[in-house]
Amino acid sequence: MGKNKQKAQLKGKEILGKKVLILGETGAGKTRLAAKLLREIMTLVNSEKITVIDFAPQKAGEIGGKITDCLSMLSEIKYFSPKNVYTPRLAGKSPEQVLRFAELNRKNMEPLLRKFIRNATDVIVLNDVTLYLHSGELETVLKCVELAKTFLATAYYGSKLANDLGTGISSRERELTDELASFMDLVVKINSLRKIVDIHAFSPYKSNQC
Repeated sequence: MGKNKQKAQLKGKEILGKKVLILGETGAGKTRLAAKLLREIMTLVNSEKITVIDFAPQKAGEIGGKITDCLSMLSEIKYFSPKNVYTPRLAGKSPEQVLRFAELNRKNMEPLLRKFIRNATDVIVLNDVTLYLHSGELETVLKCVELAKTFLATAYYGSKLANDLGTGISSRERELTDELASFMDLVVKINSLRKIVDIHAFSPYKSNQC
């Protein structure tokens, strides 16, 4: 990715006005870090200017976990989460089921992105964007990137969930996540010990890239 490494720590005030993507394996603490940064941002930005779209499933072991598990002040901001979230590679017992769950996620998640696009706020936090990217279009996410002054997202980036029963959603997920990363000012990598191991700086985001 980028070449300019920064000190492996991050504060909410440092990401204001930036596009930031947090990457890591399951259970690495991506949501926890996003919640920490959101908590700090909430002390700096009026609550009505913050939107959270939470695509993460309910926590089961080291899989999933919503921002509401880490932060209890979300009634003060715009918080949206699909009623049903599926884990295609875990719940799907056949290729057809994997693809069906991925498409159900897209149908449940895309209206929330569209809602933000219609009524954007200065800040958006998008938790577990990769579940949408199994079947959804990256261009929809990039429109959110373009509209927000501060964009913060978490994305699965690992190998534990690689088996997709030959459906191709894992390679699609990785390809689109890498492409999304190219639109970011900062990409943060977390290891299995829940430590930030790398922060790469990218060239400033250009809105005409969408």
